[in-house]
Amino acid sequence: MAISEKITLLGKGLYKDIPDVLTLKCIPTASELDYVGGEDFQATMLDKIFPKAIEEQFDYRQLLEVDFQWICRCLRILNYGPYYTTNATYCPDCDAISHGEYTADLRTVDVKVIPEGFVNEIRISKDEFIDFDGDIVIKLPTIQDAMNAAKDTMFMDANGDTNLAFARLCYMIKSIKGNSTMAIPAIKYEIQTKLSAADFFILKTRATELSDYGLRAGGKIECPKCHSRNAAFVALVDDRFFRPTLGNLRAWKANRDAEKSGESSNTNGEGGGRNEVVSPVTPTKV
Repeated sequence: MAISEKITLLGKGLYKDIPDVLTLKCIPTASELDYVGGEDFQATMLDKIFPKAIEEQFDYRQLLEVDFQWICRCLRILNYGPYYTTNATYCPDCDAISHGEYTADLRTVDVKVIPEGFVNEIRISKDEFIDFDGDIVIKLPTIQDAMNAAKDTMFMDANGDTNLAFARLCYMIKSIKGNSTMAIPAIKYEIQTKLSAADFFILKTRATELSDYGLRAGGKIECPKCHSRNAAFVALVDDRFFRPTLGNLRAWKANRDAEKSGESSNTNGEGGGRNEVVSPVTPTKV
């Protein structure tokens, strides 16, 4: 029987047609995780992996981006264990950047949860702006919003590079001065022509601050040089996230074997290796 885990979405209570609790299933051997590619990582996960790995069926593209990343993290730990190979660490205690291959524990990557009672209509009041005389309401983007923003040619320069930060901001806006029917081109035009440079800085800064939920970019690891436990590593949720090394899997096996025998086991100074999905309400910290 396949192993499964129930997880609570970070955006619980914010969805109309998506349950708050999902059942994740272990993906069979020779699964399509082997075919997750960097270029179409998000689309592959949504269209091929999630339908097989999530018991509940719905439009996965309507998940909040923070929940897409949360599910990917939980699936990774469920299928491949918590260990992850990073190629660089930074230690604030000895101010050293180390390059190599180091085993990190994904359970040290913290999660900023969405607070109870949160309403996905985040108002940036006109009182915060210097010249602009209206409120701007933003939302946490869905994964589809994020994908659309990344590919929207309206935000490309002459070299074909996308101004992703600006595109994401426009896709997050729900209304400007109470107008909630504006299409993306109109939102883009309004921001570009009606906001001063100072007010645009205020808008993008406040939008970042007020939507800062979900997985952090990295976690804690032992410094290879001074052995402080305050060193940091980066673990972005991309195709590499689902590429464990043999060493990662052996470390996971060692900890599972130790747990079965009632012993404790550590890898690279990190926490134990139980095959568990950490609750988003009480994220593990090292």
